Amino acid sequence: MFNAEQAARAVRRFESKGLDGTAQPMVDELRSRGIDGATLLEVGAGSATALVTLLEGGAGRAVGYDISPSYEKVAGALIAGRGLTDRVEWHTGDYLAAGDTRGADLVFLNRVVCCYPDMAPLVDAAATRTRSLLALSYPRDRWFIRLGIRMINGFLRLRRVTFRVFVHEPAAIDARIAAAGLAEVASGSTAAWHWKVWERVA
Repeated sequence: MFNAEQAARAVRRFESKGLDGTAQPMVDELRSRGIDGATLLEVGAGSATALVTLLEGGAGRAVGYDISPSYEKVAGALIAGRGLTDRVEWHTGDYLAAGDTRGADLVFLNRVVCCYPDMAPLVDAAATRTRSLLALSYPRDRWFIRLGIRMINGFLRLRRVTFRVFVHEPAAIDARIAAAGLAEVASGSTAAWHWKVWERVA
């Protein structure tokens, strides 16, 4: 589902046009609140475009997780090309299965929650391990989004691909994050995606 060709295409787009329409405003919001020297955890880091942007924007060190082995080489090349290798700890695999319980000042999940059939363990892990700021995006809960995702999943089923996409209730996501002691400080939407930033309440 997530192959090296897609990863390389994402890097080419990043280098010519910048981050996508959900990652860019989340990064901008984080930077506006001060990230100098901050530690970063990105789950679903993909080709590492947001990760390198945050490091170049002031974050100190980063831990990145992505489940696709195909992305590791492409992400590694981007990280090395920006001279950031010694500031990044990269893991290929499922973040939840890895059992990594370390906290980070910044936690970043762009278009990742929709990859999990049960969002609760992932959202709970991200929220509880956030020391300062959490940025997260997910599909908008609209009829046309649900229809489109049903079509995507039907196509994947025909191709015998086991991966599926999920739309989770935004209110349920918000409630879990609030229960972890974080307060919403910014939000925005594109046609298909909604993003939010939360800050830990003192």
